[in-house]
Amino acid sequence: ILEHICYDMQDVQMLEMLKPCIEDGFVIQDREVALDFIGNRGTTTGLSRDRRIRYAQEILQKEMLPHVSMAEGSESKKAYFFGYMIHRLLLAAMERRELDDRDHFGKKRLDLAGPLLSNLFRMLFRKLTKDVYRYLQKCVETHKEFNLTLAVKHQTITNGLKYSLATGNWGDQKKSMSSKAGVSQVLNRYT
Repeated sequence: ILEHICYDMQDVQMLEMLKPCIEDGFVIQDREVALDFIGNRGTTTGLSRDRRIRYAQEILQKEMLPHVSMAEGSESKKAYFFGYMIHRLLLAAMERRELDDRDHFGKKRLDLAGPLLSNLFRMLFRKLTKDVYRYLQKCVETHKEFNLTLAVKHQTITNGLKYSLATGNWGDQKKSMSSKAGVSQVLNRYT
């Protein structure tokens, strides 16, 4: 891990800055324990150890640094890039390099209509599949017959898209504090 962050092992100042992190992480010696540690901190608190590990692997594969790669076996690429990010952060903390200008236009992220709508649809579709899964679990537990028309609430996606386009709050209605505001606005035409 240190080789990904500190390129010069003779750099005592950088190693000293990393020392508290190394001491905190000393209890985690192998991959399984590390993945379980990550899985415990997610929304999977009541799951078995195997499911927590699978959840952590999925998060690291699909959610963390997706621009590097989302394919299986891309852990080494992500490790190198993560180490590079920490290396640059430490150089800035030690004042060996200038801080990046966060107002520079090259560092801005443009969210265009296509990716915004696809991410919103993906979130709403996940919500729909979770609702169907919960309904299916209830049917299995109570030994009731599975009814597809009751399981699929067709208004979930429609109402979510309508809400986001009407209000401009991009995301779930219940999580409006964490959603993006002002994405869409009503256009009044007077001619």
